[in-house]
Amino acid sequence: MDQRIIVTTPFLVYLALCGLFGLAQSTANAPLTQGQPAFLAVVGLLGPLVAIGLIWARNYAYGPPVLVSTMLTNAWFVTYFFFIHGNPGNVFAVSGDGATAYLTATGGLIAGSLLTAAGGCWLWYRESPGFRSAIERLVGPSDVQH
Repeated sequence: MDQRIIVTTPFLVYLALCGLFGLAQSTANAPLTQGQPAFLAVVGLLGPLVAIGLIWARNYAYGPPVLVSTMLTNAWFVTYFFFIHGNPGNVFAVSGDGATAYLTATGGLIAGSLLTAAGGCWLWYRESPGFRSAIERLVGPSDVQH
């Protein structure tokens, strides 16, 4: 199986979750603060799309690192601004129709981001000797003899 498909599949699930998030956000009438839509569009959609494009072009030097960095940044942003920070878009500040869907879709967005980042890390580890050696130095020596 092509390793690009393995990385693209969780990204496609993430894109579906982005659509559900947008639908749930509009149903719950949860207002986003200034800058949140732009951040989500650039870091949550445009950055990963560029990364997937690079991966499909077999540019493994830049594709996986861009995918991992944008997805982890997006997961942090969504966790902080929609679960922790007190703003009108916080999932716990929203009530009424669509509140449960909004909570679920927002949690799914975080899970999708982390799953996509994990796929990017896997590809980065497979294709980058420098990244692989850095991880192996961090983890420690292996007892397995090749």
